[in-house]
Amino acid sequence: MGNVFKLIRNWLSSQPDDDAENVTHLDQSSCISTDPPVYSWDNKSEVETNQLRLNHLNELYIFRNIVYQGQQFKIENCLRSLILVTGFFDSIFVDDCKDCKIILGPVKGSIFLRNCSHCVIVAACGQLRTRDCTDVTCYLLCATQPSIEMSSLMKFQCISLDYLGLHGHLANARLNSIIVNRWSDVFDFTPTSLETNWKCLAIEDRFEDNLNEEELIYCTDHQIVFDRTLSALPFDHPMVPVNRNSYAASAAPIVWDNSENFCNLLASSLILKKR
Repeated sequence: MGNVFKLIRNWLSSQPDDDAENVTHLDQSSCISTDPPVYSWDNKSEVETNQLRLNHLNELYIFRNIVYQGQQFKIENCLRSLILVTGFFDSIFVDDCKDCKIILGPVKGSIFLRNCSHCVIVAACGQLRTRDCTDVTCYLLCATQPSIEMSSLMKFQCISLDYLGLHGHLANARLNSIIVNRWSDVFDFTPTSLETNWKCLAIEDRFEDNLNEEELIYCTDHQIVFDRTLSALPFDHPMVPVNRNSYAASAAPIVWDNSENFCNLLASSLILKKR
């Protein structure tokens, strides 16, 4: 009996498999893609990428009204230039710039200043971070504490700014309902024992004082103004008591962030006025 089963098994194994003839053997190497994955943010056109970056400007005046709103923007390696960028943004990086004057539209998230020197910045943002910067002056609306790291000779002042569309840009960046402008509440990650790395500018200091006549005309031609009486954002300074009635119609109502020195500063202010 064992021999019979053995003969049957040998006969079956020698028969061709009809199903096997219909099987297509795939080359596994052809099924594995060697192309890198493609993400939605990689599909930006060259035109769009160029719209979201300014670099290697040298002694130029440039105005850019951003078409692609609410995205990241970069300013890199610019020298002695006046840069005006309007719109609203998710975040902005300013890297390796020197002797530049930069006016930015509202930023919902963070502005990062890195390795910049002798620059003046005008901006409204959720957060400001600086690293390896020297002698940078910032005119700010900031929803959180401005933070500096490995930076020196930093100067801060409240923003005064208006241009066509700014109110809408503030709303889109969610900066139109800020309760406290914390521009003067600077946090230093790397303080030194010898001297402070930052200071608040006096009331009299205005951004337009940093512009020459030609630069001021260029800003005016693009309907960008810095006059405090015309600003879309109220002026806030420890030396000036707040006029709360002025905030009712403001795009970004701001109230005092009380400090220990407020009474002394106010008293000094009154003495100066009497003189």
